[in-house]
Amino acid sequence: MKTIVLLLSALLLSYSLRAQLINDLASQKLAGQALDEIYSFNFTKAQSSILQLEKKYAKHPVIPFLKAYKLSWEKMPLQKGIPEYTHYTQYLLLSANYADRLLKERKEDLEGTFFNMMVYGLLAMHEAEGGDFMTSLSYGKKSFSFMKKGFDLSNKYPDFHFSTGLYQYYAKQYPETHPIAKPFMNFFPGGDKTKGLWNMNQAVQKGEFSKIESLIYLNTIYAKYEQNHLLALHCAQQLVSKYPQNPFFQMKYTEGLIFVGRYAEAELNLSKFASRTENLFSTSRDLFQGLIQEFYYKSDTKAKGFYTKVVQRKGYDPRYGRDYHAFAYGGLARIAHRNQDDKSAKTYYKEALKIAEYEGLKTEAENFLKGS
Repeated sequence: MKTIVLLLSALLLSYSLRAQLINDLASQKLAGQALDEIYSFNFTKAQSSILQLEKKYAKHPVIPFLKAYKLSWEKMPLQKGIPEYTHYTQYLLLSANYADRLLKERKEDLEGTFFNMMVYGLLAMHEAEGGDFMTSLSYGKKSFSFMKKGFDLSNKYPDFHFSTGLYQYYAKQYPETHPIAKPFMNFFPGGDKTKGLWNMNQAVQKGEFSKIESLIYLNTIYAKYEQNHLLALHCAQQLVSKYPQNPFFQMKYTEGLIFVGRYAEAELNLSKFASRTENLFSTSRDLFQGLIQEFYYKSDTKAKGFYTKVVQRKGYDPRYGRDYHAFAYGGLARIAHRNQDDKSAKTYYKEALKIAEYEGLKTEAENFLKGS
């Protein structure tokens, strides 16, 4: 579950190599190059870099983990039930197998600890999103057994601020958002959101390899839970400045522009990911155009058309697309209310609350339902 997830930290992919290959600067550079190519959505070049690295370190856990990492971005959002997800899990389990070998050779091996923490954390997250909390708990306990070793290392290794901060924040937030998970959290220490945010910001400022993942998660946290859209936009701005070819970063930047009321800029930025036809990107563009029509052009008719396209689109993923569907229901509810159709508004807001995680939208829907 997300409380113990340390998603795809660049720290792990590069820093761990440095730990073992301290004198192999060329391989360190090659791993960093692969990461940059993945973030830039240049997957052909990324594959070439990984294969070059594999020639020297075929049995190192970083190789299958890099392959899984590339696949997760290339097929974003990666969901259970598609062939690529099977390959993804196979790469992760192979990485854990190689990590176990390192730990057999040396019990406190830093790389073995890192990769096992990451692999089992990712598997726990996917199982939780699929609703299998018992399997998720099993993976989560494995991940946490490795994770807790890093809690005391952040002063020595600033990149550990990311893993520590992410755990601290989501250990508190996840059961609030998903009450069904509360009984499972008894197996883990409690969290602290303030400390979690502080640690992740330390990773942004001081981390050598975890900065990008910290920015990704801070963007989500500030937008969804903290309702601080200026800080969310600031994180997204840093991401698109470094990786302008990444459509996911452009999507989140456009979202941030809308949430701070910069609609004209947001409309222009839609072109930055217009070529992406995947469900996630099509859904986000329709939602953003609906919000722009509703709040900037004041056209409920056009806005309703875009919102309707979103809610009628099937197969959204649980990590990103569900909230865009929730926002579309919220838009339809506002339009219905302005048309004196509060019965429909109630229905739409109730649909939004079933899937919404953004605190601002949840508050909007709850206030309307209480007062109606």
